[in-house]
Amino acid sequence: MADHTWPPRKLHVVTLAILLALFCFRVLAQFLQRYQGLPFLPPFDAWHSGAVPYGVLLASQALTIAFYAWILLRIMTNRLQPSRRQGWIFFYIGLFYLIAMAMRLAIGLTGLSDHHWFRSYLPTLFHFVLSSYLIVVGHFHIQATAQRQ
Repeated sequence: MADHTWPPRKLHVVTLAILLALFCFRVLAQFLQRYQGLPFLPPFDAWHSGAVPYGVLLASQALTIAFYAWILLRIMTNRLQPSRRQGWIFFYIGLFYLIAMAMRLAIGLTGLSDHHWFRSYLPTLFHFVLSSYLIVVGHFHIQATAQRQ
């Protein structure tokens, strides 16, 4: 009997790897702009909404990268035990996060563009990356458990 779980898992792995790479690029670009000011990247203020001090933000970004990489590694090596319940939790948290960031962007584009947090479009776009990662992890769990039934 052929194993039909690999192609969907491979698609999830590739998608998650791309999303994680995009977020790592964001963290590196912001770090470089903070300390180097490279002319081909947007200025530091475009990467930083100012909601938290940069040191706290960088630490939280490093923890996020570590957590997301851990999940990706477990899916890649087939060591993540799929759970329908966990899948729906990841999916709904990611969806809520995505909707909240879409609202932030819409508010910034329409009404509160004078407030720095709402007009910080670049960080908001990368929040879409983070929320999409959670949605894809949730989809992986849901799909993997559906295939077992």
